[in-house]
Amino acid sequence: MRPERVRRDQARVVGIQAQTSSQREADPATAAVPGLWWRFQDDRLGDRIPGRGGRATCAVYSDYQDAGDGDRRFSCLVGAEVAEAGEPPAGLAAVTVPAGDYLVFAARGPMPAALATTWERITEFFEHAPTSRAFTADLEVHYPAGSAVDVFVAIDGG
Repeated sequence: MRPERVRRDQARVVGIQAQTSSQREADPATAAVPGLWWRFQDDRLGDRIPGRGGRATCAVYSDYQDAGDGDRRFSCLVGAEVAEAGEPPAGLAAVTVPAGDYLVFAARGPMPAALATTWERITEFFEHAPTSRAFTADLEVHYPAGSAVDVFVAIDGG
């Protein structure tokens, strides 16, 4: 299935954040992202986010840096989209996902396996795509039912 190209408005997401890298995330023993998800859910941090828009939970990947050794460093924030741009509550951070053009990849099925497969598909897609990733901010929208995630990947030319 080919991804859909969409134009997104700017979005603000509030939640918990960690710095990590592609090599670190490739090893389950050192991966930071799963820990963010567990903490966000177990500590019910979504309940602390004022102005939360809807019930979807989001992950934002941003602050991409090429480490020069085949590794790419980035930040991951797990949280929820908010309506206003106020200061986040103590212990939480905020990231702005810029307005722009995105390709939407749909992950459907049992999670997190379906999401991991979708990210593999994204990597393969951009190896041969006529457009390239912008590496500004990418957004995952996790719907409440638990078996559907849309991944918005920022692309150049937006």
